[in-house]
Order: sequence, then C-alpha cells, then structure tokens
Amino acid sequence: MSGASASRVTHVGEITVVALPDGAADLPGWPMAAELANNDPVDWPSYAERNPGGFHGPEHQWRIHNTCFAVISGGETTLVDCGVGAGPYPWYAGLRGELPASMAAAGLAPEDIGRVFLTHAHPDHVGWTFDEERGAPRFPSARYVLHRRDWAEFAGRSPVPKHFTRFVAPLERAGVLDLLDGERDVAPGVTAIETPGHTPGHMSLIIRSRGDGMVISGDVLNSPMYVSEPGRPFGPDLDQETAVRTRVALVERIEAEGWRVAAAHFPEPGFGAVVRVEGKRWFAAL
Repeated sequence: MSGASASRVTHVGEITVVALPDGAADLPGWPMAAELANNDPVDWPSYAERNPGGFHGPEHQWRIHNTCFAVISGGETTLVDCGVGAGPYPWYAGLRGELPASMAAAGLAPEDIGRVFLTHAHPDHVGWTFDEERGAPRFPSARYVLHRRDWAEFAGRSPVPKHFTRFVAPLERAGVLDLLDGERDVAPGVTAIETPGHTPGHMSLIIRSRGDGMVISGDVLNSPMYVSEPGRPFGPDLDQETAVRTRVALVERIEAEGWRVAAAHFPEPGFGAVVRVEGKRWFAAL
C-alpha cells in the first residue's frame, strides 16, 4: 500500500490488512498480576525473549501497544478500532494517540474509511471515533459498528462512563451507529464473530480469501502469553469464566485452521502465526 511501511502491511488472499499504530506505553506492572500468580508463576523471560518490544525492564513488565487495523476488501476500507484518542490516556501512562499520523503515513484519509468496526466499547478502542472540536464523527463517510450487548452494558451503567458519553453515544445521536449481534459478514471476506467475556458484546473478525485466513482478535488476546496459555485469566475481563472459554476456543480454532493473527496489544505491528515448538504453542511474529 502506498506510503505504508512494508512491515505494517500484510495480505490475506486478495484482502489487504494495514497495521495503524496508536502508540505504546510501558506499564508499571500487569493489571492481572495477582490472578496470574495463583501459585503458578509465568515464565515471563521466555515470552520477552520471543517477543521483542512487548516487555520492559528486568522484571519483564508489560509494554502495551495499541494498534488499529485497516482492512481493504472489495473496494471497501474498514477501520478496526479507534485507539485512545488525543489523550493523554491515564491508564497508558499518559499516552497520546497516533492513529491520525499512522493513517496519513499509510496514505489513508478519514473520508476513505467506509466502516469503523469496534471490537468493543472500552476507552482504548473508541478514542478517535468522534471529533469533539467539530462536533461530528471523525470519519465522515463511515458507518460505525458495535455489538448490541456492549451498547446496553455501557449505556446502562450509572453513571455512564465518560468515554462512552464522549465517543460512542454521539455516534448514535448522529445516526451513524449500527448495532449488531450474532455472526455477520461485514465486508467481502470479512466476518464478525461473537467473542464475549472481556465485555459482553466483544467481537473479533475472521478474514478469509483464496484459502488464506486471519483473525483480528481484539482483546481476546492481550499478550503473546495468552496464545501459549489461553486458560489463564486476564484481570480486566468483565466475565472471567466466559473470557477464558472464549480465549481457549479461539486459539484452538486459529491453530486448527492455520489462520494468522492480528492483535492490537501485541508488539507492533501485531501480525503473527500460531506455531508449535516441542509441543508448546507459541505466537510467532511475522
């Protein structure tokens, strides 16, 4: 794709997927450290060795990347997730999002986006949806897609979370938000599937073309560690038991189908494959 770094572009058959980094931050620790410990320590050095850029410091703490993806299929461009926004985003050490610059570097303008697919309604995935200065959706040609259960979950909280009030509710008022449920084709060769647990309406995308496949996993997979050990809990998952079942099933399906992975919070650009080494499953970056 014109302007985009070669490492940020991959192809799934005839479909193009472009990684659009929104920035990265060194977190002081894993938000789910207590749950992960559980008398069963994680071999963090092994994961850090295999995934350069995903950890920092002598304790191998989490360097979280926040990457969005553009999927170009059948003449349509779908933006998957919208990052943290202008920031500073407090949960990511004051990160200021870089999505507009990443799009420009890839030769993508806001008006090129025909669809914005939100895997879920957490603040680090919806921050660039709405331009508050203009009082209008940031992507003027796009329909925005969110699962119906995530809308109900966040709109029904008291108080309604500020990020939802600022960046998601205005989409509904502007008449550009589509709520869906179930498995649904959202673009040629691109299918939304329900992957609940992290949030009630969390969705992932399966991309298939000419016998090739890829899953954009959203927050089902937040670290390469979860490819190897999907049965471990992740602290921020709203429904821990459902999230573990979802994660195990998705990783097993990816491995069985031979699909690749695009993961928002893995080291940039987030593309990789599931491989077996001496019987253990690993994430292998592309």
